[in-house]
Amino acid sequence: MTFSAMRAVGMASARASALSRGTARGTARAGPLNHPLANLSPKGRGGRVARPRPSRSSSRNVAIVHAALRRLDCPEGCEPSWKDVAFKNAPVFDRSETSTGIAHIGVGGFHRSHQQAYMNELLARDFDAAKTWLYTGVGVMPNDAGMRDYLRGNDWSYPIVARDGADGGELRATVEEVVTIRDMLLAYEDPVVAIEALADPAIKIVSLTITEFGYRVPLHKGDFALIDNALNGILGTDAFDLDSIAEECALEEECKAPTTFGLICAAAALRFERGIKPFTLMSCDNLPENGEVCKKRMTSAGEELVCGGLCAASLDAFVVWIQTAVKYPSTMVDRITPATSWEDIATLPERCGIEDEWPVMCEPYKHWVIEDNFVDDERPAWETVGAVVVKDVIPHELMKVRLLNVTHSAMCYAGILAGLTHVHEAVTHGKLRAYLETLMRDEISATLARNPGMDPALIPTFDAYGESVLKRFENVAVKDQLDRIAMDGSEKFRVQGRGVVLEGLALGLEMKGFAMYVAAWATFLAREVAEGREVKDAGGQQVTAAFQKGGTGIEAFLDMVDIFGELTAHDGWRRSVRDAHAIIENDGVIAAIDAALGAAPPIVAMEDMAAASVIEDHMREAQVEDDTAQANGSLVEEPVSVNVAAM
Repeated sequence: MTFSAMRAVGMASARASALSRGTARGTARAGPLNHPLANLSPKGRGGRVARPRPSRSSSRNVAIVHAALRRLDCPEGCEPSWKDVAFKNAPVFDRSETSTGIAHIGVGGFHRSHQQAYMNELLARDFDAAKTWLYTGVGVMPNDAGMRDYLRGNDWSYPIVARDGADGGELRATVEEVVTIRDMLLAYEDPVVAIEALADPAIKIVSLTITEFGYRVPLHKGDFALIDNALNGILGTDAFDLDSIAEECALEEECKAPTTFGLICAAAALRFERGIKPFTLMSCDNLPENGEVCKKRMTSAGEELVCGGLCAASLDAFVVWIQTAVKYPSTMVDRITPATSWEDIATLPERCGIEDEWPVMCEPYKHWVIEDNFVDDERPAWETVGAVVVKDVIPHELMKVRLLNVTHSAMCYAGILAGLTHVHEAVTHGKLRAYLETLMRDEISATLARNPGMDPALIPTFDAYGESVLKRFENVAVKDQLDRIAMDGSEKFRVQGRGVVLEGLALGLEMKGFAMYVAAWATFLAREVAEGREVKDAGGQQVTAAFQKGGTGIEAFLDMVDIFGELTAHDGWRRSVRDAHAIIENDGVIAAIDAALGAAPPIVAMEDMAAASVIEDHMREAQVEDDTAQANGSLVEEPVSVNVAAM
């Protein structure tokens, strides 16, 4: 079937079905999935179904699961348009012999391409070792219903299509059917069911992909009520009445929709009250020291409970328990996973010879570094399928987040202003490539090498790793969009970029490349506002205020302490951003890149030890700032449209 023929079938519904949230939590999706091929007979699809799927049943423990992709035979002996398409052998097993060992909150594209892929390989490699470690998904956002409905209707399976190729004429793909999700719950449909599921002793690990912003959402009254009832032994009994709690709160919908950490705290409280061992809470988000971030968020949640006046006699002991008994391993995760597009879905039969309503489209490369810090040392043997289990993740995550994620952000705004659409176009643009190479070498790697948290053994690998990142960006088949990476710029700079600038300035570097990055970001925001487009950023109103009517532009933008921290008071840094911004405004982004490349940063202007002291001071101050923000409740509501950049 040709692309044009498939496009004509159900275009409107296909667009709705393609609104995948990709690597993030909470991207808005409209309505139930309705694939453009869903109502066609096998004949109408262009061929017979060669390997039919198992029958779809609402029960997950029926029949043998043999992940049979819906492969299509093309008429007249034609082949998929991507000549090099390989199919990985999927696990074959009896679902009745498996059980859930991990509950995951935030079942989006990245989770499906990354953590589920490792578990799928482990299940295929050693069924007996992996059979008790399958996943139950948990959704906390209203639009998670789309993912739950898709997976349930797909027998809790889905394909990963790993695409590769720097040349549009030589594209390759490996297709893998993933069968490691057993079910998925929606916390807002029945909070008690979700809490009881997480409190089940069989759940050893609760993992998260909720984006950077998800860790800053405060608990609400409904969360307090659920946790209080759990600690007092009422939750899950006949004495518990969710409707009456909602009436008392006068916020019915809020009370019936727990936040992520409200849900986790309530489940932990139920375990504590029942004398059940705690779970390990494992963040798989792109955050420096994400395990410590998780622990601090749980600790601050405990403080919120105390300040909220919960009356449970065991509250103090519970707060100590979540600080000392729960384990919080840090992880470094990596696999570029764009949001699934309508074109991806509609052209899958033609390109790969399969069909599916919500495939995961990603790059072949994946990497996972995990801190070995689990309750009772209970975890899957991820290291047997390529993950790296270490005592200290920090050096690995510093290198990855700064050389990949920060570079991604620096590239996207300049690329958009240069009129480009895709990542591979930006990274192969002569001027942009030179800018990225200079940024990575002279600013990011220079600060990494002197960061106190860096492992000296990794320093010689910076250049090779940076080059491998740029080669991955060249992947035409992934078709990652710059607009997607431009989302949530405020949180990305605050969490990932600001520290690099502060460390570089402490080392005596001018950080002209980062000034160019921020100037391009500001120009992008101003353009979006001027053209009436919504800025997809969790801090959208704040970050665009400087460019709204009555705003004072770049100066007001650089005054935002929540985003720029100490940089707001650094005259030299502000001047560099203003200069780059003026060049972009007057002469265009390429002229600004030329100016940045013409001003190579000097070698360090202070002793390394003194600079390291400044860096450590910055790290402590940044943590105090985050803690103060949480204590003061200066946090905003959870977003309805977030799609954080590739991992």
